Amino acid sequence: MILQHGTGVCLRVGAKVRKALLALPAVALLAACGGDGGEVDMSSLTPEQQEVKQRIDARQANFQDMGAAFKAIGDELKAGRPASTTVKFSVDSVARYAPQIRNWFPQGTGPDSGLKTDTKASVWDNPEEFEHVLSEFEAAVIGLADANANNDAEAIAAQFQIVGGGCKSCHDKFREED
Repeated sequence: MILQHGTGVCLRVGAKVRKALLALPAVALLAACGGDGGEVDMSSLTPEQQEVKQRIDARQANFQDMGAAFKAIGDELKAGRPASTTVKFSVDSVARYAPQIRNWFPQGTGPDSGLKTDTKASVWDNPEEFEHVLSEFEAAVIGLADANANNDAEAIAAQFQIVGGGCKSCHDKFREED
Protein backbone atom coordinates (compact mmCIF):
# COMPACT_ATOMS: atom_id res chain seq x y z
CA MET A 1 0.00 0.00 0.00
CA ILE A 2 1.28 3.47 -0.81
CA LEU A 3 0.10 6.49 1.13
CA GLN A 4 0.44 9.93 -0.39
CA HIS A 5 0.67 13.11 1.60
CA GLY A 6 -0.60 16.42 0.20
CA THR A 7 2.99 17.48 -0.43
CA GLY A 8 3.48 14.65 -2.92
CA VAL A 9 5.56 12.58 -0.50
CA CYS A 10 4.84 8.87 -0.84
CA LEU A 11 5.24 6.28 1.87
CA ARG A 12 5.19 2.53 1.28
CA VAL A 13 3.32 0.85 4.10
CA GLY A 14 3.64 -2.83 5.00
CA ALA A 15 0.80 -5.21 5.90
CA LYS A 16 1.18 -4.75 9.65
CA VAL A 17 1.03 -0.96 9.37
CA ARG A 18 -1.98 -1.23 7.01
CA LYS A 19 -3.80 -3.35 9.60
CA ALA A 20 -2.92 -0.85 12.34
CA LEU A 21 -4.15 2.07 10.22
CA LEU A 22 -7.39 0.26 9.42
CA ALA A 23 -7.90 -0.45 13.12
CA LEU A 24 -7.56 3.20 14.18
CA PRO A 25 -11.25 4.11 13.72
CA ALA A 26 -12.30 1.11 15.82
CA VAL A 27 -9.78 1.99 18.54
CA ALA A 28 -11.04 5.58 18.59
CA LEU A 29 -14.61 4.35 18.91
CA LEU A 30 -13.71 2.01 21.77
CA ALA A 31 -11.80 4.77 23.55
CA ALA A 32 -14.89 6.96 23.41
CA CYS A 33 -17.10 4.30 24.99
CA GLY A 34 -17.78 3.83 28.69
CA GLY A 35 -15.70 5.35 31.39
CA ASP A 36 -15.59 7.74 34.24
CA GLY A 37 -18.37 10.10 33.16
CA GLY A 38 -21.12 7.56 32.53
CA GLU A 39 -24.11 8.05 30.27
CA VAL A 40 -26.06 11.16 31.23
CA ASP A 41 -28.44 13.30 29.20
CA MET A 42 -26.66 16.66 29.25
CA SER A 43 -29.93 18.55 28.77
CA SER A 44 -31.12 17.26 32.13
CA LEU A 45 -28.18 18.87 33.93
CA THR A 46 -27.75 22.40 35.20
CA PRO A 47 -25.01 24.44 33.50
CA GLU A 48 -22.76 23.81 36.53
CA GLN A 49 -23.38 20.06 36.35
CA GLN A 50 -22.70 20.11 32.60
CA GLU A 51 -19.32 21.71 33.23
CA VAL A 52 -18.48 19.11 35.88
CA LYS A 53 -19.52 16.28 33.55
CA GLN A 54 -17.38 17.71 30.76
CA ARG A 55 -14.40 17.80 33.10
CA ILE A 56 -15.01 14.21 34.22
CA ASP A 57 -15.39 13.11 30.59
CA ALA A 58 -12.18 14.93 29.59
CA ARG A 59 -10.29 13.33 32.49
CA GLN A 60 -11.48 9.89 31.42
CA ALA A 61 -10.58 10.50 27.77
CA ASN A 62 -7.08 11.60 28.77
CA PHE A 63 -6.60 8.48 30.89
CA GLN A 64 -7.87 6.30 28.04
CA ASP A 65 -5.30 7.91 25.74
CA MET A 66 -2.55 7.31 28.29
CA GLY A 67 -3.71 3.73 28.79
CA ALA A 68 -3.62 3.07 25.05
CA ALA A 69 -0.11 4.50 24.83
CA PHE A 70 1.01 2.44 27.82
CA LYS A 71 -0.50 -0.73 26.32
CA ALA A 72 1.29 -0.04 23.03
CA ILE A 73 4.60 0.22 24.87
CA GLY A 74 3.93 -3.05 26.67
CA ASP A 75 2.96 -4.82 23.46
CA GLU A 76 6.12 -3.65 21.72
CA LEU A 77 8.30 -4.72 24.66
CA LYS A 78 6.67 -8.16 24.67
CA ALA A 79 7.35 -8.42 20.94
CA GLY A 80 11.03 -7.58 21.52
CA ARG A 81 10.87 -4.14 19.88
CA PRO A 82 11.88 -1.71 22.65
CA ALA A 83 13.29 0.83 20.18
CA SER A 84 10.35 0.85 17.77
CA THR A 85 8.69 3.99 16.52
CA THR A 86 5.57 2.92 18.42
CA VAL A 87 7.52 2.88 21.68
CA LYS A 88 9.08 6.25 20.94
CA PHE A 89 5.75 7.86 20.10
CA SER A 90 3.90 6.21 23.00
CA VAL A 91 6.51 7.12 25.61
CA ASP A 92 6.42 10.71 24.37
CA SER A 93 2.63 10.67 24.71
CA VAL A 94 2.72 9.38 28.30
CA ALA A 95 5.44 11.92 29.13
CA ARG A 96 3.28 14.78 27.80
CA TYR A 97 0.26 13.68 29.82
CA ALA A 98 1.96 12.86 33.14
CA PRO A 99 2.54 16.43 34.39
CA GLN A 100 -1.03 17.37 33.48
CA ILE A 101 -2.75 14.76 35.64
CA ARG A 102 -3.03 16.88 38.79
CA ASN A 103 -5.05 19.42 36.77
CA TRP A 104 -7.60 16.77 35.80
CA PHE A 105 -9.07 16.63 39.31
CA PRO A 106 -10.56 20.04 40.11
CA GLN A 107 -12.66 20.32 43.24
CA GLY A 108 -16.22 19.19 42.64
CA THR A 109 -15.45 16.51 40.04
CA GLY A 110 -15.50 13.59 42.43
CA PRO A 111 -18.24 11.37 43.81
CA ASP A 112 -19.77 14.33 45.66
CA SER A 113 -20.76 15.78 42.26
CA GLY A 114 -23.55 13.23 42.02
CA LEU A 115 -22.23 12.17 38.61
CA LYS A 116 -20.72 8.79 37.79
CA THR A 117 -16.99 8.74 38.39
CA ASP A 118 -14.49 6.00 39.20
CA THR A 119 -12.43 8.50 41.18
CA LYS A 120 -12.50 8.04 44.94
CA ALA A 121 -13.14 10.95 47.29
CA SER A 122 -9.68 10.27 48.74
CA VAL A 123 -8.20 12.38 45.90
CA TRP A 124 -9.67 15.45 47.61
CA ASP A 125 -9.77 14.10 51.18
CA ASN A 126 -6.05 13.33 51.19
CA PRO A 127 -4.47 15.74 48.69
CA GLU A 128 -0.97 15.37 50.17
CA GLU A 129 -0.92 11.63 49.50
CA PHE A 130 -2.41 12.15 46.03
CA GLU A 131 0.30 14.72 45.25
CA HIS A 132 2.99 12.34 46.56
CA VAL A 133 1.76 9.46 44.38
CA LEU A 134 1.60 11.77 41.35
CA SER A 135 5.12 13.06 41.99
CA GLU A 136 6.49 9.53 42.15
CA PHE A 137 4.64 8.64 38.96
CA GLU A 138 6.01 11.71 37.17
CA ALA A 139 9.56 10.85 38.26
CA ALA A 140 9.13 7.33 36.88
CA VAL A 141 7.80 8.71 33.59
CA ILE A 142 10.78 11.08 33.34
CA GLY A 143 13.06 8.05 33.78
CA LEU A 144 11.17 6.23 31.01
CA ALA A 145 11.40 9.26 28.72
CA ASP A 146 15.16 9.53 29.40
CA ALA A 147 15.69 5.85 28.62
CA ASN A 148 13.63 6.29 25.46
CA ALA A 149 15.67 9.34 24.37
CA ASN A 150 18.89 7.37 24.95
CA ASN A 151 17.60 4.32 23.01
CA ASP A 152 18.44 2.18 26.04
CA ALA A 153 16.31 -0.94 25.59
CA GLU A 154 17.08 -2.41 29.01
CA ALA A 155 16.34 0.86 30.79
CA ILE A 156 13.11 1.29 28.82
CA ALA A 157 11.93 -2.15 29.95
CA ALA A 158 12.94 -1.51 33.57
CA GLN A 159 11.37 1.95 33.73
CA PHE A 160 8.21 0.66 32.06
CA GLN A 161 7.75 -1.67 35.04
CA ILE A 162 8.29 1.20 37.48
CA VAL A 163 5.78 3.41 35.65
CA GLY A 164 3.30 0.53 35.70
CA GLY A 165 3.78 0.28 39.45
CA GLY A 166 3.02 3.99 39.71
CA CYS A 167 -0.22 3.49 37.78
CA LYS A 168 -1.19 0.62 40.07
CA SER A 169 -0.36 2.59 43.21
CA CYS A 170 -2.62 5.45 42.16
CA HIS A 171 -5.42 3.12 41.05
CA ASP A 172 -5.27 1.17 44.32
CA LYS A 173 -5.59 4.32 46.43
CA PHE A 174 -7.64 6.71 44.32
CA ARG A 175 -9.77 4.76 41.84
CA GLU A 176 -12.83 2.59 42.38
CA GLU A 177 -12.68 -0.97 41.11
CA ASP A 178 -14.27 -1.57 37.71
